[in-house]
This record gives sequence, C-alpha cells and structure tokens, in this order.
Amino acid sequence: MNKEWLRRSIRSFEPYDVPELKEKIIINANESPYNVFDFAEVKADFMASFAETPSFRYPDPFAKKLRAALADYVCCRPEEVLVGNGGDEIISVIINTFLDADDTLLVHAPTFDIYSIDAQIVGAKTVCVNDLPGFKRDREGLLQKVKELQPKVTVICNPNNPTGELLPLSFVEEVVQAAQNIVVVDEAYLEFAGAESIIGKLNKYDNLIVIRTLSKAFGMAGLRVGYAVAQKELIEALSLVKPVYNVSSISQIAALAVMKHSQMILQHNVPPTLAARQYLSEALNALPGVTAYPSATNFLLAQVPDGAAYVKALSEADISVRAYKAAALKNCLRITVTTMEVVKKVAEVFKKEAEYAQGGN
Repeated sequence: MNKEWLRRSIRSFEPYDVPELKEKIIINANESPYNVFDFAEVKADFMASFAETPSFRYPDPFAKKLRAALADYVCCRPEEVLVGNGGDEIISVIINTFLDADDTLLVHAPTFDIYSIDAQIVGAKTVCVNDLPGFKRDREGLLQKVKELQPKVTVICNPNNPTGELLPLSFVEEVVQAAQNIVVVDEAYLEFAGAESIIGKLNKYDNLIVIRTLSKAFGMAGLRVGYAVAQKELIEALSLVKPVYNVSSISQIAALAVMKHSQMILQHNVPPTLAARQYLSEALNALPGVTAYPSATNFLLAQVPDGAAYVKALSEADISVRAYKAAALKNCLRITVTTMEVVKKVAEVFKKEAEYAQGGN
C-alpha cells in the first residue's frame, strides 16, 4: 500500500499490540475471573430483557436507562454521564473532541498507552512527566508542568496502570484547579482502591472529565461498557464526536442487569481479589531480586532480575503475563490478580525462577 494515502500523523504509527496468547491461564489484561452471568439474579434479569430485545432495532444511541443507572451508582445526574463502548472508546472520544494537531497532551509516565496513541493519531504531541524511583508519581513535576504548559488535555490515571499507585484526592484536585483546560481522571480501577472518587467534586469543576468502566471490578470486559462523567456541557461536547450507535443493545441490557445488583457483585468480586493481591505481594517481595510494588488495583507490577526468563518460566507453566518494551519498565511484569489458586501458581513459578537464578536446584 502507498503510505502517502495515510494521514501524516500515522505514517510511522505503531498500533497498540495485543499478542496472540497460547497459554491457558491469562493474567495479562487485568480481566476479572468472575463471570457476571454466574450470578443467578443478573442472569435472570438479563435473559428477561434479552427476550424482549429485537435484533432489528438500533440500540438507544445515548443508553438513557443505563445512563440513569450509572448516574445513580456514582451519585450524579444522568445528563452528566456518557456511555461508551468500553473505556477505550471514551478516551478516543475525549481526544477527538478536544485535541487539534499540534496541541499538547500531558501525562505522567509510565501509564496506559492508549492516551498517547490516540493523541498521535490526531497529530497532537504528548509531554510526559516521568515517575520518581519506585514508580511514584512526580507530583511536584506534574503540577509544575500543568502550570507551565497549560496543556489542552491533562490525563491522570488513578489508580495508575501499570504501576498500581493511587494518588490522594487532594493532589488530583490541585491539578484540576491549576489547569485552565481539560483534566481527565481515569478511575478504571477505583473500585479496588476503596478510595473516594473525584466525581464527588464534579459540581466545582467545569474542566473535569472522569472515566469509569464496568470491565474491571464488574467483570464485563467482553461486553465493552465504559462511561465518562462530567458537567452537562462537557458531556454535550463529547456527544458531538461519539459514534451514533456505539453501545449495542445486548451490552446495554447486560450492564443494566449488572448495575441493578452492583453491590452484590462488588461484595463478591473485590474482597477475594484484594486478599489474593496481598498474598501475592508478600510472596513475591520475600524472593531475592524481586520487587512487587504497592498496588491499589487488581494487578501487581513486579520487577525481576531477568524479565525474559520469568516470562518464559511462566509461559512454560501455561501462564501469560504482561511484559514491556519501554526502558522505564525494563524487567517489569504486570500480573493480573485473579483467584487465590492462580496467584499461588504464579508465586510458585517466581519462587522456582528466583531459586534457579540464585544457583539453587
């Protein structure tokens, strides 16, 4: 193909890489191990709605019923919610709404790649404030860059992917106050953090957009439901770019069934995940040469002496984890925390590899 046909901004573009997986235990994408349709109440409500859902009708373009349910869940008004085809689409909609070519996106690094990838597609430039040692966000540096550059869009992932660090709400609010333009706070993993959402401050800030998702704690990654929360005028602006029928009827009715039983699902899913995370963190940090960083999410970032060797050992045990090419994440593996059974298998592989590296048998 003639590359001259492509937009200039993507001619040297490297797309987000989703590798083919051969392992049976997949803990590389921060997915929940729990199927929402295993909850009898959720399944019954979904099937009742499914029986009345005509396949030949387009879905509600603004998912009005789901909007209301999500607004009730996060304590805002329905007109302050925009539903998307997963959090990834919400990110794309935000970038395409606010960034022109040569505008600046400000992020901390390392963080979720999709922010800068979407910015690159529209021809915007990304400025990164690198983490301090130990994968702690450089709060002073980030705040200074906001004041200095006044970027068109600033993104804070909180808790952060892939490091798991949670920033205090007071600091996030400082950034929003310092910014003259849009600040996006991605709270995809907040249900695991047990922390207050900045959504509670929504009425104070007309430049704040919060991203949430049902993919993680609710286990709906395959059904693709994410949402943005912001003041009404910002939601109306995002609606200018949103694809018309972006969330399928099936996803909408499934999400409605899940939100009806949201507290039951969270009480089932979150506590065992946190217990398994604690077990894995302690097991890995007890090993020579291995550091598992503190996490407020359903995953751990672990730094090991030889990333490739650990990936190989895990693959041979039929386990797939996330490894990174970026220099800042050299020899780092991101491990999704699922069931206690799985994390014990992971811990055993790490233990054997650490012993081998130390010259053991």
